[in-house]
Amino acid sequence: MSGGGVLRRLGARISWALLKRERVGVDELGNVYYRKLEKNPDGEGEDVEKRFVKYAADPDPTALPAEWHQYLHRSRATPPTAEDIARGQHQRVLFKQRVAEVEAEEARRRFQEQAAGGKAGGPGVMQQLEEGEGAGPR
Repeated sequence: MSGGGVLRRLGARISWALLKRERVGVDELGNVYYRKLEKNPDGEGEDVEKRFVKYAADPDPTALPAEWHQYLHRSRATPPTAEDIARGQHQRVLFKQRVAEVEAEEARRRFQEQAAGGKAGGPGVMQQLEEGEGAGPR
């Protein structure tokens, strides 16, 4: 067992004992996520768990990874694991690829429609060339 691991666990226990907060993870942007127990506002029952993030740079909630956003907003009970984060990143890459494919298909469809004299964006390219107006707007 390494000395660093023991010191880190000791620091976590002291932090929990004094502040009632626990570091639960760090994302790829360097943001640190915590959970903290606070007294129930009603004064009855168990303590309430609060979840929060300390931003590494300028606070920008829109830049938080989806998995951590879900944790903070209680859409997931436990902090995301490394596997959860890797799976989420893979899904985002696949989604971006599919969006690019759909956009390319749409651009091809619009071009073909314009070239054939379709309705998308006015007269088609072929019609403009035949009328001597050129292939595009001036």
